Amino acid sequence: ELFPPWLLAVPKKKTSHSRKAMRSANKGLKDKQNLVHCEACGSPKLAHNLCPKCYRELNIGWKAKN
Repeated sequence: ELFPPWLLAVPKKKTSHSRKAMRSANKGLKDKQNLVHCEACGSPKLAHNLCPKCYRELNIGWKAKN
């Protein structure tokens, strides 16, 4: 065996704070592109998802029924 297993994949130099910050600078939040208006109430919602406002009303009705 040429190298012991604990010697592999170790960085040669310490990564500076600046370099770490530059690497993580592009990991920010992205804007939502798939917003549409609900056909029933007109409030904004994610495409292919239930409208939170309409779902809340349905859920209250279901709980009141039981």
